[in-house]
Amino acid sequence: MCTVSWSARPGGYDLFFNRDELATRAPETPPALAQHDGVAYVAPRDGDLGGTWLLTNRHGLTLGLLNDYGATWHPSSAVPRFSRGHLVLACAALADPTAAVELVQRLPLDRTPAFHLVILAPDREAFMLHWAGVELSCDSLPPNFPSRTSSSFATAEVIAARTSRFGAYVQSPGCPALGELAAYHRQHDPNSGATSVLMRRPDAATRSITQVTVTPEMITMNYEALRWTSGGPETVAPVNLSLPRFPHASGAV
Repeated sequence: MCTVSWSARPGGYDLFFNRDELATRAPETPPALAQHDGVAYVAPRDGDLGGTWLLTNRHGLTLGLLNDYGATWHPSSAVPRFSRGHLVLACAALADPTAAVELVQRLPLDRTPAFHLVILAPDREAFMLHWAGVELSCDSLPPNFPSRTSSSFATAEVIAARTSRFGAYVQSPGCPALGELAAYHRQHDPNSGATSVLMRRPDAATRSITQVTVTPEMITMNYEALRWTSGGPETVAPVNLSLPRFPHASGAV
């Protein structure tokens, strides 16, 4: 249950990601700096399995994970599952979307639940991977992607409603303004339940909003955890982390 959109520009991009989660899941961990194979990256973590749904590294590579709730295939219960969030972490040191695609193809997908995975980097072709049990598909994406959303509840209805709202907030989908994307990801109607982009229903809600900004010099992740009150969502414990981009910086974190 998530929503992602972005806008590219020369040498970088801005990406927004709303993470929606069931109330029964453990609290998520805010973004922190880490390293994989000597490459620094920043990512929040899932409180149950320790994986992540969003990761950006010093190369400017970003991966965003959405579960595919419409898939009819599921891994066999006879074998241990491979976490989708750890699939994202496996790509943490890579510099190129193509390399990420190749790595994901080698992972134990037969033990991995269905997913969509956005992979993008500055001035490179972006990809959307889709795994639903048969084969891993890979589609090229335009530089300014309208939006991708997922929901475990009334999947088709929620996707249609959020897609329609994107059209209402963004006047030029081929060149969305940063403020339009920010407003879209904060769209909340207390009477709309799951169909709001910033959603809340009795058993689930949006846990956080994250903005990733990549420029030729820096990578920044701005994370806002949400607390839901009778008056609506409130931001708690915002975290803003930055990394110098390769090759502009030297040394480790």
